[in-house]
Amino acid sequence: MKFPAIGFTPDREIWGFPTLDSLVTCGRKTLKDNMQAGMELIDGRGRRWVVSGVRRVGRAKPFIPWLFWAVLSGPQYRIEHDLETLADVSLDDVKTRACQSLAAFPTDYGAEDENDPELVSLMNKVRKAKTVAAIVKLLGLDSFEGH
Repeated sequence: MKFPAIGFTPDREIWGFPTLDSLVTCGRKTLKDNMQAGMELIDGRGRRWVVSGVRRVGRAKPFIPWLFWAVLSGPQYRIEHDLETLADVSLDDVKTRACQSLAAFPTDYGAEDENDPELVSLMNKVRKAKTVAAIVKLLGLDSFEGH
């Protein structure tokens, strides 16, 4: 997988994974609610997978740092994914999906609705992006590490 990667959940939320570590690290709520189930991952080359399962395999950090972060912001875990390979997609497909996610959750991007001029401007920037990495950076996407 070429990072950064982008993830689209079945309900059209969008997540960003700048590194492998960010993909395989999550918080308690992600595991409890199985938040990654059904998410489509798309890497920087347009390769695509769907997450069919997630398993906790340990702590995200050695015990002392893990305990420190667990007290401050909740425990983080190392996870493994079961991935099913899907057909590759083009960068234009990724841009379209990203814009659909923006329209579905405009308040996440400081807009009142999908017609807000700021959101329309952001969508235009997404459409001009040259790489998946540029989209992830432009949108400042969150990973599941804190959830």
